[in-house]
Amino acid sequence: MADRRPAARMQLVEVEDAPTAADRSRPADDPPPPDGVTVVVEPPRTGARVLRRWWPVAAVVVLGVVAAGVVVSARDRAFVARIAGVPGLVRPLGAAPTPLWETRGSTLPGTVLAADGALVVLAEGEQAWTVTSHDARNGVQRWSIDLAPVSRSGFEATAAVCPPLRADVGDLVVCLVRHPPVLYSDDASIQEPPRVSVVPLSAQDGERLGEWDLRGSLVAFDRIEDDLVIGTLDAEGRMVVQRRDARTGDVVWSVVTPVVMNDPVISVAATMRVLPGLVLLDGGATIVLDIEDGDTLATGPRFGGLQVAALGDGFATWAPVGGGMAHDAEGAELFGVQGLPAQLSADDGSASGAIIVDEGPQVSAVDSSTGELVWRTPSQLEPRLLVSERMVMSGEDSYGVMDVTDGSMLWDVDTGDVLLWDPVSDGTLVLGPGTGPDGRPQLWGLGLQDGVRYWAVPLPEGVRTVDSVGGHLVVRTENDLIVYG
Repeated sequence: MADRRPAARMQLVEVEDAPTAADRSRPADDPPPPDGVTVVVEPPRTGARVLRRWWPVAAVVVLGVVAAGVVVSARDRAFVARIAGVPGLVRPLGAAPTPLWETRGSTLPGTVLAADGALVVLAEGEQAWTVTSHDARNGVQRWSIDLAPVSRSGFEATAAVCPPLRADVGDLVVCLVRHPPVLYSDDASIQEPPRVSVVPLSAQDGERLGEWDLRGSLVAFDRIEDDLVIGTLDAEGRMVVQRRDARTGDVVWSVVTPVVMNDPVISVAATMRVLPGLVLLDGGATIVLDIEDGDTLATGPRFGGLQVAALGDGFATWAPVGGGMAHDAEGAELFGVQGLPAQLSADDGSASGAIIVDEGPQVSAVDSSTGELVWRTPSQLEPRLLVSERMVMSGEDSYGVMDVTDGSMLWDVDTGDVLLWDPVSDGTLVLGPGTGPDGRPQLWGLGLQDGVRYWAVPLPEGVRTVDSVGGHLVVRTENDLIVYG
């Protein structure tokens, strides 16, 4: 077949009408040139001369191709950087992921976190609780320390946890160790509450940066930036909530609830949760505190069933009686809502002008400044994460993607089995649970826009969770932690 490229079809052709003096094919009776006229014979054009004539055009074409490549590369780099900066999203995958490395691990909360660009794993060994920092790319150990000894005979079980953040925690790892009292001892020691040690570690080399203790009946704790938020009970059952410097234990602010929050006689149990920008207390009442200074932003009556969700710089509340309300950062009421805003594992801010509301059997979007309804879509799937104006949703045995600009469902897939973990995303694909022809678990890579399956990767038996930890794809079974990439 002939070459069909344009360069092959379009050739430079030069036609000479008059024969030259060197042309022996000219008839002998042709008249000679007139006197005084010099005939200049041009040699045939060589490839070099043609190249010199046409190189500017070729250069422009090459420069255009290079410029287009640079633009695409810059756009790709910008996309990767944007996705990598969103907590809860996996860094964009260039191909189907494969196992990079594995280590002993657990599915318990607070046993794996991202710190200083590495993955830090807390594990219970035969002799000690160990904290180990691994290079996220290949699993090479950066450092490892024994945090505390495991339980000995005659003692209750010890416990340890290193609370993470949604993003990389930076240069500080904070771990808590519970030291229980002796089981077989006098009555006084049995009544003594467990002692909890707070151990700050350098994320760079594992160096212990100090240690301080928590006393009292511990309700809950969580990490916010380089501080801990701690809830304990006093003798009367009121909750003492403190924000403390994780390195030193210094108190940033402290609040004592005005009502009893824990009373076993009437089956009231105190709880505490940290939400973005908020501390939520529940028990004898529902109290919403500002994470920055401990100020009370809202309260709800005992047994009122008040629910609270973070909402940008503010929050929203909903109760069976009275319905829902959006509040600003100071707690002032803004407008009513029909349900609670969706609490997402990842949000790139691409729907900043709207609030996505989970109304149970339907999902809606309301204007974030006025509360006016934008759209409402019936759906049994729950919102999980938002990226590029696409909402990844999942239910009991299926998951899919919704366009948040108009509420239309773009695609969904029925896996045929109960979902053991919620899908995640790398900004281009939905990384969701699936099953192979042999019935074994798989990780499916489905196009965010169209649901097309680009690849299916085998997973080990007994998978419990598939998460993004510091942008890395982490698969966990009961006893193992496997990083894919």
